[in-house]
Amino acid sequence: MSTSGITFKAPVLAAVEKLEGTDDWSVPDAVKSNQYFVEVTTSLPDAFRELETRMRQNNDYHLLTQKKQRPFGGKCVETGEVGVWNRNGRPVIAIEAGNYWNFSLRHSWEGKFSITAPIDVLGLTTCLVGQSEAAVVMDPANRIFVIRNSGFAAYGSQGRFKVIDIVDTLNLGDQHAHYEVRPTSNGQSTKGPILGWKRDVAITVGHSPITVATFFLVPANNVLILQRGNELLLLKAGQHVITNPNTSFRGFYSLGERQTTFRTQPAYTVEGVPVVLNVNLRYRIADPILLTANYNDAFTALANPAQTAVNAVVSRLSYQQFMRAQKVGGDVPDHVEPWLDAFKSACLTDLRHQAETYGIVVESFDVLDRELEGALGKDLERQSEQVLRNQVQATQIELQNHIATETQRGKLQIAKVEAEQKKTQADADFYVATKLSDSKYYEVVKAAEAQAESSELRTQQDVKNTVAIAEAKKKEIELVGTAYSHVPEGHAQKMQLSVFEVEKRKALPERTIYFAGETSETHQDLIRAGLDTATGFSLAQNTKK
Repeated sequence: MSTSGITFKAPVLAAVEKLEGTDDWSVPDAVKSNQYFVEVTTSLPDAFRELETRMRQNNDYHLLTQKKQRPFGGKCVETGEVGVWNRNGRPVIAIEAGNYWNFSLRHSWEGKFSITAPIDVLGLTTCLVGQSEAAVVMDPANRIFVIRNSGFAAYGSQGRFKVIDIVDTLNLGDQHAHYEVRPTSNGQSTKGPILGWKRDVAITVGHSPITVATFFLVPANNVLILQRGNELLLLKAGQHVITNPNTSFRGFYSLGERQTTFRTQPAYTVEGVPVVLNVNLRYRIADPILLTANYNDAFTALANPAQTAVNAVVSRLSYQQFMRAQKVGGDVPDHVEPWLDAFKSACLTDLRHQAETYGIVVESFDVLDRELEGALGKDLERQSEQVLRNQVQATQIELQNHIATETQRGKLQIAKVEAEQKKTQADADFYVATKLSDSKYYEVVKAAEAQAESSELRTQQDVKNTVAIAEAKKKEIELVGTAYSHVPEGHAQKMQLSVFEVEKRKALPERTIYFAGETSETHQDLIRAGLDTATGFSLAQNTKK
């Protein structure tokens, strides 16, 4: 604790992996030496058989029943169950599934129990725990031990073993979580992130609970601080348990960077005006053991040094230095507190020096806001705020005038740009119109030239065609004349008469038999007449076709 500026430091130990009474997950040798305690290595039935062997070796009755399994009737013990009979206050059990008849007057049925749940009947105690579970057990000598990842079977011939609780070491429950306490600007405190989980396992003696074991779950980048006498112990992140009553819990700490915002106590200026600051503190714990030796948490350790540093700096300044605005350049003013640099250089240096003695490294200590308290302080603050408002108003008017001037300049520039655009557009339209007129004139000239050339070509072709036709007609006449000149005399008359005869025969109806003959009765005439008739029939058939 820190009292009147004097710091008392408890003996500090480095982080330990294991200490007596701490993180003792194995069964103590004193418990293992009990002849009727069998740790489960394979299965619970095998542990029952080992316990039966030890009891017979000591001539101490027997545990497993000698009753035979029957096909029906009696008491039915299912797979995964243990059947228990009471024999003069001692347990007799059946671990094999089947039906059992009881012919003994000394045996009374006690019940069936699941082997997966803790059993505590007639001095027989069993327990099985999973990989993430741990069982808190009390032996006949009232010694507490923790067993996990296995189980045990025990018989208490003198006293008994008792399973107090089974704990899931990976999920201690939200109700056992410890949160970081963070102060707020209004003087209240809020819950921060979880620092760790702590669960106590207790027994009731009389009407008072007594803690016999404590389980811890420490997240990554956090540590656990325990105290044993005047010694402080640091345990790293992971699962931990305490069974030693001389070891007590001190706290959880995070090794990461922390941040908190709080409101200081009033500090007085040169004029005696009380000033309250809202500050933001960033820090990290470098030595949790050194911190725990003096304070219970980091903020409590930093509160007094921070207030002392603030008092030392504020007492050298006037209230005007807190309220004055400074124009740092540009058209828009930026209000800065000129005392802020002095605060950081003087106050932060002093605070870091004091924090190092408690194992804390201060990263930053920034002022978020300031407030003058008391009647005088309120009046001065109103006056300063009025001055500040006047300055802001004047600046705003200046800014508005500047904006209006720049707006007019911008409009002028826009007008110039628009005029240039119109001129450019007019030049472009004139150029396009000129080019379009030249193009049309060129098209008309070319069309006339093409028409004239086409007419000349057609005329030349017509002349050539006329000449060719005349030459062909001339050739035709010559050929016809030549053909006529070679026709025998009288042949043309005969051919004409043949044509008339054919035309006459075409006019006759179908299937008409026509005989053509002459007065001549000579054989030549008859033969000629027959030939003519045949020729007529042939011509008539060809004409139909």
